[in-house]
Amino acid sequence: MHSRAVCLLFLLLISWFGYSQQLPSRTYSTAEGLPNNAVRSLLLDSRGILWIGTENGISIFENGLFQNFYEEDGLAFNSCWAIAEDKNHHLWFGSYGGGLTFFNGKEFRKIQESDGLADNRIRHFYPYQNSMLVGTEDGISIIDLQSLEVSTIPSSAKGTDLNYTTGFWEADGKLFYSTYRSGSYEIFWENGSPKTRKINDWLPIYGVFQEGENLLLADKGSLKTISQVDFEAGKSPSISQPSSIFWKKVLGPNEETFLLAAGLFTKDGGIFQYEKGQLKDLNEQFGIDSKYIQAGALDTDRGLLFLGSQDKGLYQVRIDGTLNYDPFEEREVIGIAGRPGLLGFLHPQGIELRPSNKERIVINNAQFKAVQQNYYRQNPEKIPEHMDGFFELEPSIKAEDLEYYELHYRDSFFWTNTNLGVFKLDESGNIRTYLPVHCYSMGFTPDGKLLETNPYAGVRIYENPDTFSYTYFHPDEAHTPLQIAKVVAGKNRTYLASVFHGFYQWEGDGFRSYLEDGIWEEEKFKSLHQIQSNGDILVGTEFGELYRIKPYPDFKILKHWGKDELQGSSILGIETYENVIIIITEKGIHLLDGDKNSFLDDEQGFYQKVFHSAKRIGDQLYLGTIKGFYQVDLPRFTKNKPQDISLGITELKINHEPISKDNFDWFVFQGKRLELKSDQNTLFIRFKPTGALYSDKLTYRYRLKKDAEWTEYFTEPIMELPYMPWGTYDLEVEVWDYHSGVMQLTNLLSFQIDRPIYLKAWFIGLLVFSMAGIFLFVYRVRSAKFRAETRINQRLTELKLEALRSQMNPHFTFNAINSIQYFILKNDQNQALNYLGKFSALIRLTLDQSSKSQISLREELDYLKKYIEVENMRMDDRVNWKIAGNALEKADEIFIPPMLIQPLVENVFVHAFPVEHQNPRLSIRYELGEDSQLICTVEDNGIGISQSSSSHESKGTRLIREKLMLLPGYSEDSLKISSGSWGTKVEVRIFYSS
Repeated sequence: MHSRAVCLLFLLLISWFGYSQQLPSRTYSTAEGLPNNAVRSLLLDSRGILWIGTENGISIFENGLFQNFYEEDGLAFNSCWAIAEDKNHHLWFGSYGGGLTFFNGKEFRKIQESDGLADNRIRHFYPYQNSMLVGTEDGISIIDLQSLEVSTIPSSAKGTDLNYTTGFWEADGKLFYSTYRSGSYEIFWENGSPKTRKINDWLPIYGVFQEGENLLLADKGSLKTISQVDFEAGKSPSISQPSSIFWKKVLGPNEETFLLAAGLFTKDGGIFQYEKGQLKDLNEQFGIDSKYIQAGALDTDRGLLFLGSQDKGLYQVRIDGTLNYDPFEEREVIGIAGRPGLLGFLHPQGIELRPSNKERIVINNAQFKAVQQNYYRQNPEKIPEHMDGFFELEPSIKAEDLEYYELHYRDSFFWTNTNLGVFKLDESGNIRTYLPVHCYSMGFTPDGKLLETNPYAGVRIYENPDTFSYTYFHPDEAHTPLQIAKVVAGKNRTYLASVFHGFYQWEGDGFRSYLEDGIWEEEKFKSLHQIQSNGDILVGTEFGELYRIKPYPDFKILKHWGKDELQGSSILGIETYENVIIIITEKGIHLLDGDKNSFLDDEQGFYQKVFHSAKRIGDQLYLGTIKGFYQVDLPRFTKNKPQDISLGITELKINHEPISKDNFDWFVFQGKRLELKSDQNTLFIRFKPTGALYSDKLTYRYRLKKDAEWTEYFTEPIMELPYMPWGTYDLEVEVWDYHSGVMQLTNLLSFQIDRPIYLKAWFIGLLVFSMAGIFLFVYRVRSAKFRAETRINQRLTELKLEALRSQMNPHFTFNAINSIQYFILKNDQNQALNYLGKFSALIRLTLDQSSKSQISLREELDYLKKYIEVENMRMDDRVNWKIAGNALEKADEIFIPPMLIQPLVENVFVHAFPVEHQNPRLSIRYELGEDSQLICTVEDNGIGISQSSSSHESKGTRLIREKLMLLPGYSEDSLKISSGSWGTKVEVRIFYSS
């Protein structure tokens, strides 16, 4: 039932009472990427891909793009006269001169005469059971679909070019083929071998087509009709009608028969419909301007018919019955109004009325001018003055300069406002009323009164236009509408949209300005429409935004569509159908249905997109353009079923290198996961949508992981992923279908990029082990070097200390010799010998200790005691001395540098006690401090440093300080000297070892 209704609708549309309707069509040529404009064959395969065979290559047409193949890609020959698909969904391409090419989705394979083919000039294919029949220029070959073995029927070859195959068909379980001038035959098998039997001698036959129980035979200049039974019985056709030469039959969306013709010597070809024995020329209807059409294919899902011409490329015709185009003699359609069964079209030359059951009615400029002139002659007293608040009107305007603004239909009358005034016409086209009023925008009150607007001088509502009686609303009144762009009458109110002063409504006794009353601050509107079912108002702004509102007194903005939600910069018209809002912009048409936002443009057949007017009448939408108008079947148009869109990768490069073609099947990548090396981190991906009726309406965005951010939307199905870090990725692509207004998510590809070698566990372990080894090696080398340097530095320190001690020994020896000399001069031999014995023992001890780096405190004390005894003898034992301190208890456990205190003691004996000093005392203390410090204090009650200052003392102090500086832990506090009249105190801090 549904298909029958669709068929009736289609037939109604293409034969709309003689009016010149066209189906939307467009042409593709070499300028759009077609390899050649001579198209010989077409096939829409089971995958929805259109294959195009031309005189110079094969092309795929998918998603608006061409992909071409030539001999260098594996074709047997560039010309392609036949294309077929077998039951395994593999494709066959027949060339004229190079044999055929078989394609299994991965590679092309040539089959030629050398493989057993009857002839390299291919005319027709015919899939039959497990074989592909090949009709050539001379003979029939049969190719097994599995093995691709070729066998030729011997009896089919005649050795003449007049024997070329013109068609195959089946009837009553039998298989037949026809030739140009060698007759028609049945193919049968006998003992497993194919044979032929002639059934009819009729010639010539350019094409044979089944039509029910009959056969249509294309002859030179005529089309013959004969039943299958009679033809098989050898009878000649008796029914004939003149025609071009038909080469191909294509079934329409409702099983209509379309015959494609190309004359050999005449220009009378194109596309024709065969119905009930009659031929109907569809070239003008389908927009076909080529007379050489030999190939065709129907895309049922999209309602598109493709036609291949020999001279102008590929035609695409929309034949689903949704859309029809009327060129309207290429006139601009300014306005559309009317009711079902009666349409009115406003154009620069007047008004054309189209009743459904009568001839069209034309009211031209001259008729309108004549009415205006007659009115001015007969009613000079009714001519309004510009000073009375009427917009300026120039009555002397010529008919050819007449300008039309709007066309309205109200209460069985048409109204149009022009620069010559306002005219009222009845349904027969008779002008009933004329008003000498110039206005750009007008409308009606709910009770049918004419509402005329002046851009700057207010509004008039006419109680009776025939008597020119009206109520005037002065522009000085705050609520009077000004600069009105659109007027729409509702059931209870009339609404007005101003381009500068906001929104108004007529309330029966006056106007209300939403702007003046503070109801709505929006100022600039251009389009307006009321939804009849609920009274909501749709208002389009000057800059392309749309509002849906509840009017006052329940004013509320129900929804707002911003400029980013609507294609185009301005809203040219608003209509509604059922629950669908129809928005017309300069870019195309939006269908707003709840949360769905669909968009349609030239991809759906609106090739003339310069819309000037729009009007819904019944379930048909009429769109006026700069050249003609469209008629849109809204029940079909507004029911956009969402498509199950899938994505397939058609090109994949890794580090700019394409991956092997072995990974592709039917030009789509078959892998689901990639395992990539760490340096394979730059990907280029080209993909294609399948299942989408209109690929131009798709936008995409992607993310690399489920928890990652989405990218911005893009339209070109290409992704570039440069320098990706290692890790696992699941590439998801979200597809926004602007045609159906729905969104779908596709898992396009998973891939893993391996860790770089320097991040792998074994490498990190090896690196750590190597670094540890290197560190250990460096540590050992540096430790050895440090120890060597330490030993060297230590030895240098020891050498310096020894040098300092060697400086002190001569000083002491000099003083000791002076003492011995003193005793000898006194002739005190015993004392001299005693002194010399102690001195020699001290010398031996000095020599022994000066070569050591450290000695025990005990040894230091023994040395000091011997030294003091020697020095005190020189002073007649006058000095009272003592050595004390808590460190003496550990004298054997404490080790210090030798001869460290000796210079201080020497200074005491040399400088502290002059001869006249009474009761000299010397105290030496060794105390244990913190952190292994030994505090040595040398104190005397001598004359002090200030009184005994000499070069000797300064030298001794310098020597002791230099010795301390060579020892570890030296600081300013290591040597402290205090002196006064009470004597001198020297404190030395050194670090000891135990």
